[in-house]
Amino acid sequence: MNRAMPVEMRLVQIAESMESAKISGWLKAEGERVEAGEVIAEVETDKTIVELQAPASGTLVKIHAPPGSATPSVGMLLAEIMPLDATSTGRAEAGDARPSMPFERPEEVQPVASVAVSTTAGPESTAAVVSEACDVPATPLARRMAEVLNLDLRRVPGTAPDGRVGRRDVQRAHQRGAPHPELDYVEERLSPMRRVTAERMQVAKQTVPHFYLQIECAADALVQLRQRVNAADAESKLSVTDLVIRGTALALRRVPEANSSFADGVLRIFRICDVAVAVNTSNGLITPIIRRADEKDVRTISAELRALIARARAGRLRPEEYSGGTFTISNLGMEGIGMLLPIVNPPQSCILGVGAIAEQPVVRDGQVGVGLRMSCTLAADHRAIDGATGARFLAEFRRVIEEPARLLAGVVSRRGAQ
Repeated sequence: MNRAMPVEMRLVQIAESMESAKISGWLKAEGERVEAGEVIAEVETDKTIVELQAPASGTLVKIHAPPGSATPSVGMLLAEIMPLDATSTGRAEAGDARPSMPFERPEEVQPVASVAVSTTAGPESTAAVVSEACDVPATPLARRMAEVLNLDLRRVPGTAPDGRVGRRDVQRAHQRGAPHPELDYVEERLSPMRRVTAERMQVAKQTVPHFYLQIECAADALVQLRQRVNAADAESKLSVTDLVIRGTALALRRVPEANSSFADGVLRIFRICDVAVAVNTSNGLITPIIRRADEKDVRTISAELRALIARARAGRLRPEEYSGGTFTISNLGMEGIGMLLPIVNPPQSCILGVGAIAEQPVVRDGQVGVGLRMSCTLAADHRAIDGATGARFLAEFRRVIEEPARLLAGVVSRRGAQ
């Protein structure tokens, strides 16, 4: 009689651009039974958290990668599962096991730093805390973590959907602890997203020779057009960012040199306009991408952007939705910021910072009046383009913003004239 061999659970390729990964936690312990397809582990990357499924039904006999351990290489052995006896359970043997596949967790909203789980609390005290807090709305994973950490859920503010206490809430409460008695501060670990952003921005400022160009756009016609369009269709309202994306794509057609990247001493000028948009989440900035923005009308851009922002803030963006991009937009106008100096996102050569639309004194026909103005700043890599090229791009951008009917025009051939 052949003895069953354990099924190996290995790390699969989560994202092409994955720079780092580590095991956040195991939802099953050694010796516990698991079912094929059941989520039994979490892997934390620099952008998100994904769940790993058991490749077979059986007993989790060995965990090779404990929580917190780095797993930089695809194919690393994570765990072993001894398959169930087919004669007693009727379940599939190891040969029928399907490979483990990660998928995005629906329960939490942003990727967060892992927590070092301690099991020193006694079962009686843990049970008492859980019993008293059992009526607190919480996700199953958060409730289980609270049990292990002996954490009273009643003292944890919930920020997950429907006000429930989520995994991130439990981790944050555990990590913060008590403030320093003398300095009175709380240390908070950087999330993987913030850590990677910090590293990339430091490298960008140190290695990319930035220069900045600023331009003022008359926004009266833009605001009026947006108001008319939104009044006619209340269900799919356009935002200023939607119009800015479309205007940027049209300007990049006219000045393709700004739609470029500099890497390894080579300048690449792209034939497509994949416009990335900086989106703020509670865990850091991420830049989902509107692919081929120059070939899409503004309503299509608007619908795609709303969906991307929702997934970004829910921590459910797919790697292909934030990887790449040929040009980036950072709009802080909705926060009341008049002007910003953004940092180039390498290897892209340009990023456009958009400020708030505000009333300002303007001179028309020799008379001083009040008009709406929008300040826009182009940050560019001087190795890729020069000031004259940047100025041409901003001039084209201002032209389409100040003649906003062009933003609602139908899509024409990418190679055609505007």
